[in-house]
Amino acid sequence: MVVSAAVVNAVLAVLALTWLASVASYTFRPTLQDLASHLMRGERYDNAVLEQIVTRVGGDANGLCDPKLKRNVVLIQLRLLSNAIEAGDAAAMDLRLPTVTEAAKQLIACSPSESIGWLALYWAEIRTLGFSPNAVSYLTQSYAFAPHEMWVQLFRAPLALRAYGFLPEKLKQQSLDDFEDIVGARQLPTAVVIYQAASATAQPVLLSRMCHQPDEVRLVFRRFAQDRGVTISHPCLSGFASQRG
Repeated sequence: MVVSAAVVNAVLAVLALTWLASVASYTFRPTLQDLASHLMRGERYDNAVLEQIVTRVGGDANGLCDPKLKRNVVLIQLRLLSNAIEAGDAAAMDLRLPTVTEAAKQLIACSPSESIGWLALYWAEIRTLGFSPNAVSYLTQSYAFAPHEMWVQLFRAPLALRAYGFLPEKLKQQSLDDFEDIVGARQLPTAVVIYQAASATAQPVLLSRMCHQPDEVRLVFRRFAQDRGVTISHPCLSGFASQRG
């Protein structure tokens, strides 16, 4: 049977629309681990699309104690806040911070053990009022409810390690454990980004955590760092500079 080009094009157009619809619905319905990995890898989502999704999902979650829906609202609001921060858009940041706080409070009121909700409150707190006892409390709760949950760790590690010098000793150790778990999961490009964003006091401590890793892991970590233009000087990662195969 001969199929005309017009028919083929029409079928392709329908398939394209179906694919776009499925992508739109999938964006915030994968496993949470997948979603966190996508966002931490810096994958971009158009703000207008995110706004549409958060409006729809937020409407669905309004008045209901549905942790999954409310969690997705928090995740979207965090992405929108992150986009505003990366763009240096102060007006958008001022707009986003209260929405992050409100979404996090609604999630916690529905499900108090949601680590990402406490983490969102921590982020909003340090952005608005700086590092404070409330910030310590929120971060402590995040670790208490999900000390080794990878998708949360991917969000939490960079936020905690930026404030490493201000953290109580227990939180310092837990933030280092986040990093070590991420390296252990072989999320090495993300580990390099987290290292790069960490405070100057945290960076040498993070590198010391690499010492017991296998040679190939340290080699790949250093190569990713070099690809990002990050210079690393540490005995546990020496001897790899010329190995570019």
